[in-house]
Amino acid sequence: MIDDAGSLTVRDLLEIGVFGDATLLAGERGVGTEVADVRLAADMTAVEACSAGDLVILTGHQPYLVEVALRRAYSADVRAVVLVRSSTGAYQAPSAATISFANRLGVPLLQADADDPLLVADALRTAVRRPEVAAARLLNAVTARLGRSRPDPRSVITILSGELHVTCAVISADGTAIEGVSPPGLPPELLAGSVAATAEMAEGFAVAVPVETDRTGHVHLWLVSHARGRNKRWAETVLQISQVASWALGSWVAAERLEAERQARSRGSLLSELLASGDDVPPQLVQQAVLAGWRLDGWHTGVYVVPAAPGVLDATGTERLRVELSRRGLHGQLVEGAEGWSFWLTNDSEPPQSQHRELTAKIAQVLGGCQLVAGIGRPHPGVTGVGRTLAEAREAAAMTGSAKVVHVDELGVRRLLSMAAETPALVDQATRLLAPLAGVEDGQLLRTLAVYLDEESVTSSAAVRLKVHRNTVSQRINRVEQLLGVSLLNPDERLAVHLACRAVRASDE
Repeated sequence: MIDDAGSLTVRDLLEIGVFGDATLLAGERGVGTEVADVRLAADMTAVEACSAGDLVILTGHQPYLVEVALRRAYSADVRAVVLVRSSTGAYQAPSAATISFANRLGVPLLQADADDPLLVADALRTAVRRPEVAAARLLNAVTARLGRSRPDPRSVITILSGELHVTCAVISADGTAIEGVSPPGLPPELLAGSVAATAEMAEGFAVAVPVETDRTGHVHLWLVSHARGRNKRWAETVLQISQVASWALGSWVAAERLEAERQARSRGSLLSELLASGDDVPPQLVQQAVLAGWRLDGWHTGVYVVPAAPGVLDATGTERLRVELSRRGLHGQLVEGAEGWSFWLTNDSEPPQSQHRELTAKIAQVLGGCQLVAGIGRPHPGVTGVGRTLAEAREAAAMTGSAKVVHVDELGVRRLLSMAAETPALVDQATRLLAPLAGVEDGQLLRTLAVYLDEESVTSSAAVRLKVHRNTVSQRINRVEQLLGVSLLNPDERLAVHLACRAVRASDE
């Protein structure tokens, strides 16, 4: 569990990075002892003056002085002995016998790399005796670096990792690491709430801070830091500094969203102009499309994705669609519009006729459990091909019915009925043909007829859809034939009645 003790142990000082690049040479048995003060010692007199709870930093490296310090530590309950290795001055590493001696005594013997022992002593003393000052120094250092750099996820992670000696990641609500590496064994409940939280882990603790929250309080993005050690005060310091870093990340997210929305509007307007141009695309529009990274040569196959029910588009839908399309190997242009998303693939040559089945299957996988449907157009070449294929895709998307994805070539009767519903003369004739059924049994006869014909005149299938007994369906169909004066066994009459039912239904919609 996270230790409530306010004092730092030798292990804490190692794990929170106060030593910098320090190495524990020996005496691991004693790293759990608490440190009360930090002293510098250059000779035997200074060593003998050390008392219980002290951490001693030796500025001399003579073997005898190290052994004296270890003996003093053992007898006077001094917490640890630290050797400072300078990159410029002479340094004599402790011998194997000295390391063995420290292990026998259980006194931690550490080696810190630094050019100035005074700086090491100051950092350690501040951490031990004035932890709030040490935390403020870290906060200032992190804030200053954030102010000098663009606070994108990679920069923030680099800064926190360098200053706090923690492992960081920017993680989405589903646990996907957007940047950095998610700590192994991260408790799922840590990302289940909507506020900053700390959780114990097998090695140390993890801190999760919200970066982006929607209006409902749901967190879309988290900044997670995994730190070694279990000191409560250190955990609070990591949490506070992570919150500051999360604010910087939040500003980055807002700026990126504004830029993405600006680009989306720009791309959406460009596509609208391209579609409105039809077969006469002006050169300046071609230039804008090329500058936007759109390939206009080759053969284009369009896809149009819309919500299954009319509504406002999800703000994060574009990026999710882009990711899912890429996962299926579908790399093309995706443009968000007011009512849906236009997407098209470009091939060097005309795709084989079988491609539309593969594409339909992949788009169905992309949409998965989403409340979205899609239409797919035929391949069309050249600059005007983009508009033609997307127009067909829009037509198909408008007639998906119960299907998730529909290719324009698979519409068949749906396209015929759609055109029929738009022909006033045919609709009038259909209305007159079915007039004897209007209002009879509260419209049940007309509904039964339509379902019966949709189910290919299979009584049992129609009964299931209508949730009635099959005998009821048979009785209703017999009465329909009597009222209309037709026989549904006659193919021509059955087709005419079915077309009338579809035309009237389409005109009502």
